[in-house]
Amino acid sequence: MASESWPLALIWVPVAVFALAIVIGIVVRWIRAPRGIRSRLRYALGPLMSAGEKYQELHTGQRGLQDSIIESIQEQESQGAERGTGDDGPPPTTTSPGR
Repeated sequence: MASESWPLALIWVPVAVFALAIVIGIVVRWIRAPRGIRSRLRYALGPLMSAGEKYQELHTGQRGLQDSIIESIQEQESQGAERGTGDDGPPPTTTSPGR
């Protein structure tokens, strides 16, 4: 190896090892995933997509899709609790016959 190229190797070797670790992780998750192409893709690439979404959240300052869905569900549940279910009394008690 030439003396001029060793600093470049200090940068590219760790990057290549990291990329190889990601590829191996995706392959292992693909193999362990449940049957079906969609579930395998979702299972294998899920962590990579989550990392991309988190990067986008931090980069743009906006909420991601998962956070938006969770907040929407919480709002719907809180509105349902405020309205009530229509039953104002306590739940009925059940007794077994013969007591």
